[in-house]
Amino acid sequence: MKFTELSAYELPGGTVTRWTPVTDAEPTGWDTDARPLTYEHEDHITRAGVNCTAEMHESSWLGAVFEIDRAFDPDAMRRALLAWTRRHEAFRTTVTLSADTCGGVRQVRRTRSADAVSICSESAGRIESDAVRDVLISMFDRALSPLDWPHCMAATISDTDQSGSGSESFYMVFAADHSVMDAYSMFLSINELRQFYDAELENRAPTPSPIGSHVDFSASSRAAGETLTVDHPGIQRWRRFLDASGGRFPDLGLPLSEPLAAVDGPRDTDDRQRGWAGFVATADQVATLTALSRAAGHSTQTAVIAALALAHQELTGDPLLRAAMPMHTRHETQFVESVGWYVGIGPLEVDLAQAETIADVLAASAAGIGEAKRLSRLPYPRVAQLLGTHAEPEFVVSYLDLRFVPGATDWPGWRAQTLRGATRSESEVYLWVARTPTGMTVSTRYPGNEVAAANVRRLITTACTIVDAVIDAGAPMRDRSAPLPATSGHDERQPA
Repeated sequence: MKFTELSAYELPGGTVTRWTPVTDAEPTGWDTDARPLTYEHEDHITRAGVNCTAEMHESSWLGAVFEIDRAFDPDAMRRALLAWTRRHEAFRTTVTLSADTCGGVRQVRRTRSADAVSICSESAGRIESDAVRDVLISMFDRALSPLDWPHCMAATISDTDQSGSGSESFYMVFAADHSVMDAYSMFLSINELRQFYDAELENRAPTPSPIGSHVDFSASSRAAGETLTVDHPGIQRWRRFLDASGGRFPDLGLPLSEPLAAVDGPRDTDDRQRGWAGFVATADQVATLTALSRAAGHSTQTAVIAALALAHQELTGDPLLRAAMPMHTRHETQFVESVGWYVGIGPLEVDLAQAETIADVLAASAAGIGEAKRLSRLPYPRVAQLLGTHAEPEFVVSYLDLRFVPGATDWPGWRAQTLRGATRSESEVYLWVARTPTGMTVSTRYPGNEVAAANVRRLITTACTIVDAVIDAGAPMRDRSAPLPATSGHDERQPA
């Protein structure tokens, strides 16, 4: 499963319909909700408010696009979207801002009952294929914000240019502000929307599994964060992690722009990021890697991060891989299929200074991942608050095993792809590694210049070459005499 901007997905022209949740009252008239925000949500709102004041609007939406190979029925689609919106309380809650008694800004959560929400549709007319993506991107960028409800919306493309082939199908695109959606929410929603639509089209009742509410999760997460103090061992570990890079998060460790001396004239000030996504391994190749990893007492994730650490060492000369690592916080069964922002970040350090064999590298990788996982349970905005820092992640590495997400085996047939809005940064580098039933993908975003693009691709290609060498050798990775794999002769991975 690739994770890209919508501009990287080929869409046909057709009739575009916008679908939006509505209620009979403005959010300021909704009932107040005493359940507090997570620290992450609160921080997201605060940043959005600052950017709005500075007239620096930037939408931070996530979503997905997929094809539905059935006839388009607008009434069935309306009912499906309504069932989806009512199922997840995250879609029916928002935050209003008001001045407090000290002249500051007070964030007030407000939530609407499920039966008070309906779905409104609006036709944008027929849009040609060369313009449809821009129309949708503009629609989502303008409408989605953590400060304005609704925080989620959808669009359909029906009566498409492909309809002349005799097949009945249409496209569904949905997007939501990050405050109400995370990566797993995107994946879950693809299947959920398809199941709801199929049920409505066939005039039968859908049977989704019971779930909890992210709003309830928010209350428990906030309560846990409030117990933290600056003396907590996890907070002190975060302090050491940030201090090791001068009070900042670690960066990629490779050049992300031309040196000023090498630039002829003023440097381009456009800080919009670029991205790359592609398939890097087949299902059979990943299965072999998994078998070798398990035989050595480790996971596929451990092997992937180990390969990344070796690649990073080869390219930078630094035996210590340092990054921020997102981890899900869906630790209770009731939240496994719930839509919302269930993500923390942990400090990842993989120290290869003493590693002489593959077994040593795997052990270092497992230790680093384990620590990141433990510390990701501490809400980072609360950590930053206690440490008095405004440091933000710069080099981020994510690993997701998506094989058992409902609907995962159908994604290729549905042409499903997860989406993100545009991002602006001159320093951030994100790598998302995803394992699916069909193999493994890597998706990236990085500063929008050729230097950053080349160095990120070098890192990916070198890591893939290391994995290939391990798979080809087929040697037991638990063998402490097994040497580290050679990484010469890198094969350039191509986007798929």
